[in-house]
Amino acid sequence: MAFSYSSSFKDALAAIKREGRYRVFADIMRARGDYPKADFYTDAEGSNGGGRPITVWCSNDYLNMGQHPKVLAARHEALDTVGAGSGGTRNISGTSRYHVELERELADLHGKEAALLFTSGFVSTRASSPMTPPWRPWPRSCRG
Repeated sequence: MAFSYSSSFKDALAAIKREGRYRVFADIMRARGDYPKADFYTDAEGSNGGGRPITVWCSNDYLNMGQHPKVLAARHEALDTVGAGSGGTRNISGTSRYHVELERELADLHGKEAALLFTSGFVSTRASSPMTPPWRPWPRSCRG
């Protein structure tokens, strides 16, 4: 009899859910100009599918720079100049000139030869620790 991959995956997924390790990402929409307010959306039974007001304090944007007029103006200028989207990872489709300039500015700010941007703290930790086995659990402080 052939091994049932489908059944094995379903059982493994059910175990992860039972153990409370199944991650569900919050579906939110931030409110521009009303930091740190947002609306939380859910498809859960009994919900009307609409947004429920919440306050988001656990954001990387804790200084609210993502809504600062100068930051928004710079984002609009970049969007109008180069369009939206990266086109892929930097090792496949190249690095955005904006990122190159930011890395140079960060290196200069910290008196270093160079700097490298990462998409998250988790990715930077993984990239800077190549000898760590990928199956080793990371401390909570290193997780995004």
